[in-house]
Amino acid sequence: MENLTILRMFFCFPLVGLLLPDAGILLSNYPGPVPVIHVVIEAALLLCISLCTAAIAYSKRKNQDQTNEASFS
Repeated sequence: MENLTILRMFFCFPLVGLLLPDAGILLSNYPGPVPVIHVVIEAALLLCISLCTAAIAYSKRKNQDQTNEASFS
């Protein structure tokens, strides 16, 4: 589970690195659009982060259920 947490953290770094310039483009009067490749990469990173989060939540729930079963026995 620690590995998934670290992996999720390292997926966040490039996401923030791409979102900052894209937010600057959107907030400024720059006439050009946000590059499509940035949107694709950001969507892929968000998907990876959400998968890691779901795996972490599943692992915690599984461990919690096992702990509850052991305490009732």
